[in-house]
Amino acid sequence: MIGTIREIATSLGGGTGAIGLLMVVVIQIAGRVLPTSTDGANVLTMGMATFAAGALLLSGIAMLIARTLVRTGSVETKGAILLRGVEAGLCAGAIFAMAAFLFFYVPGVASSGRYNPQDRIEVTPGIVMYTLLPVLAMILTIVNLVVSHRLFFPTVERVQKHLAQESG
Repeated sequence: MIGTIREIATSLGGGTGAIGLLMVVVIQIAGRVLPTSTDGANVLTMGMATFAAGALLLSGIAMLIARTLVRTGSVETKGAILLRGVEAGLCAGAIFAMAAFLFFYVPGVASSGRYNPQDRIEVTPGIVMYTLLPVLAMILTIVNLVVSHRLFFPTVERVQKHLAQESG
């Protein structure tokens, strides 16, 4: 069970941390080259998208560090409670940042060209992908929260099942 917890925490933390870092870089580049970069709210939307990706990066790092909470025969309870709090805080931040991003970005794209047809921003695959990045960051941060809770706070049935497998 200890090996499983360490393996899952390491692979999930490393994967989501790497994705979060990649998202931060992509958001910074795409936010400056897409046609929406001329929008007045671009600084805010890029900031919120980067915040969501940064929350994912930190959530992945927390999962990597969490593997040290597992010792032979036990889980460090105070550390696991702290991990759950950190993951929940990062999750809440990612949800807020994603909502703020969508609140300012989508209407800006959808209402472009309303007064001057020459200012119309065409929805391109790049704009769609850029819009989905903070959503994906939020989803993966929620995955880290749920998985860390299930790993470090197993149900009584799961522990009993593991003990039965070890003794049998």
